[in-house]
Amino acid sequence: MIVQGKGIVVLKFENSQAAIFSADCSQKLFGNEGHWKDYKFYTPDSSLVRRIDKEILSQYCDASKRFNEYNWSGTIANSETTGDKVSLKLAKKQMSESKQRFAKYCEKWESDSKYWSKQYVGYITLKGEKTIYVQLLDFRKDPYHLKQSFTTTWIDGWHGWFETNRRILHYHVVKNLLTINEDI
Repeated sequence: MIVQGKGIVVLKFENSQAAIFSADCSQKLFGNEGHWKDYKFYTPDSSLVRRIDKEILSQYCDASKRFNEYNWSGTIANSETTGDKVSLKLAKKQMSESKQRFAKYCEKWESDSKYWSKQYVGYITLKGEKTIYVQLLDFRKDPYHLKQSFTTTWIDGWHGWFETNRRILHYHVVKNLLTINEDI
């Protein structure tokens, strides 16, 4: 089912929703903020959003693993550069433990992912790449009553609930690739 209003198209799924922000709405929300000033916005169509919804299910764990590996590799490289053997040993141990946790985490993600609602913003990077900024929100616990605003505004915040019930992804349309905090 598709509901439309105020520059936002809403797709309703069995356990969640998708809010697609129009180019105009996205420009008003993000157009004057930091790196967003350089991007051109476009409105993703509902068929693309449905495709991305499926790709999130199949690519999320791999994207998370790549992101985790990238972060730990940087930490280890920094410890090697500074010659801090204690920090290097600790980082390698923590990286190994983190990899082990991912198997359990991915199982949980796969079972819970159908409950995560998503907000979509389409933009074109400076390299001309069509990208979708995707925000995932889990409203099963909603202490701030944010779900009621989901279809009318971008949900934003930090710490607390936002640390455990919010994820930010990028979907690179031509590459059919989901990433986390990567502008590839």
